[in-house]
Amino acid sequence: MADRLESLQSKVEELVDRLARLEARVRELEGGRSGVPAEPEGVGEAPLPEVALPRGTVSLAGRSLLVLAGAYLVRAMTDGRVVPAAVGVALGLAYAAFWQLRADQEARAGRRESAAFHGLTSSLIAFPLIWEATSRFGLLGPRAACFAVVAFFALGLGVAWHRRLVVNASLATALSLVTAAALLVSAHDLLAVFAALLAMAAGLEWLAYRDTWLGLRWWAALVLDGVAFLLVAVMTRPEMPEGYAPLAAPAAALLLLALPALYVAGLAARTLRRERPVTAFEVAQGGVAALLGFGGAWTVLDAHRLSAAGPGILALLLGVLCYAAAFVFAERREGQGRNFYFYSTAGGLLILAGTQALSLGSALAFAWSGLGLAAACLGRRFGRMTLRVHGVLYLAAAAAATGLVIGSLRVLAGPEPEPLPPLAWVAALAAAAGYVVLATDPDAGRSGWARLPPFLAAVLAACGVAAAAETGLLAVLGRLAVQDAGVAATARTAVLAGLALALAWAAQRASLPELGWLVYPLLAAGGLKLLLEDMRQGRPATLVASLALYGAVLVLAPRWLRPGEDRGD
Repeated sequence: MADRLESLQSKVEELVDRLARLEARVRELEGGRSGVPAEPEGVGEAPLPEVALPRGTVSLAGRSLLVLAGAYLVRAMTDGRVVPAAVGVALGLAYAAFWQLRADQEARAGRRESAAFHGLTSSLIAFPLIWEATSRFGLLGPRAACFAVVAFFALGLGVAWHRRLVVNASLATALSLVTAAALLVSAHDLLAVFAALLAMAAGLEWLAYRDTWLGLRWWAALVLDGVAFLLVAVMTRPEMPEGYAPLAAPAAALLLLALPALYVAGLAARTLRRERPVTAFEVAQGGVAALLGFGGAWTVLDAHRLSAAGPGILALLLGVLCYAAAFVFAERREGQGRNFYFYSTAGGLLILAGTQALSLGSALAFAWSGLGLAAACLGRRFGRMTLRVHGVLYLAAAAAATGLVIGSLRVLAGPEPEPLPPLAWVAALAAAAGYVVLATDPDAGRSGWARLPPFLAAVLAACGVAAAAETGLLAVLGRLAVQDAGVAATARTAVLAGLALALAWAAQRASLPELGWLVYPLLAAGGLKLLLEDMRQGRPATLVASLALYGAVLVLAPRWLRPGEDRGD
């Protein structure tokens, strides 16, 4: 065995020496000039157009083929059992690393094209060899293979970054990602592959922090998101598919949570420390990473009947930090407007997701209603339009979670109206209080986008008022409304008519234009209801009341609104 190793060592040394001499000879030839005497002008046929190639490219390509031939020599000795398979793989990896280091030396000497060819050749040797050593020879386990992929990725990317070799960086990134995906297909070890992809994505985020090759992040994010989606799909099945390495649900959840943690850290480093604007990649990948990370972790834990409090608490913490980054940092510096809106929006979404993941049950309506009122009050106190918008969005989330809007529509349109759920009244009261806070803010504008938050709050509050009025009126009518569908239909028309008139009066007297915006939609809904329900369910006596009520509203509401319709200041 020792004799074989000595013989192999001498052959490799001889091969490297020959390649070095050949390289020197190629360099001498590149430095020389050769030519033939030109024909006298006008003599002979017209010259053919010349095809110009980059200087030395053909020679460098030939040298790269010779380097690849050396790699195949090692492969041939391994296949022929001249050396053990483990020794052959080790020699091949060392051979690839040698040429990567050679690329660094060439670039340092100013021969950048030569360095690029060395780096390309090294990557073409290393990554296929790692996959073959795992899938064919079985010499490397999936985790050792993933470690080797990350190591050669780091080596190639480090040399490329050190010498600014963008082609080398692109090929090292592409081959690393392809090799990791191939290892997943052959070995089915989600833990190893996902961790390797996270490490590679972290390296590219570090380069992005240094404002280098930001486009490479898209490649890693695409593969990483795909593997994260596969991880969620596999871990939510009752049993692990055959051939996959076992993975506990908590470990899978931690892996998924590492995805948003990585990109949030990279985003914060670039935008807060380096004060760079948020890019399209960070907006898109940040959203996808949060969805796959928090949503995936919650789904996996829920599928295994485990508590999702951990992801919920982490989402709440990140949401608070995003709010702090928006209002403490981004808002106070010039040129950070895009970052401010991104961080504030991310903060609101993360807090909504975090509270949802905590499985608060009935307390969720109180939590979102409280958040809505708090944001509205803070927006009024500090004059922040963003907080006003977030306040009404929290109130809308509470209304959606409790069924306020759908329940109100059923009360007003259902043949047998059901009372609103108890928690819907909580959302309705919070919406009414939020509207009072937002509509009476002296610093808020009186028209345009400034009135949108109070308008949305008014819609939610109007749903509660309409449901309450309908419930109370039907209770007064009692059995008469239950036994006579025409009476019930007239009662609903009366509620819509009274609400439209009340809103028109309030819009005109209190200078609240957003209430007037609700009047005409209510009139349209009342007219549609009159045709579809009252005319079908009613009888002459009830139709008299319905038509009279609706006609009076059509006459009075526009008159009450007219003085305030042109009010835009």
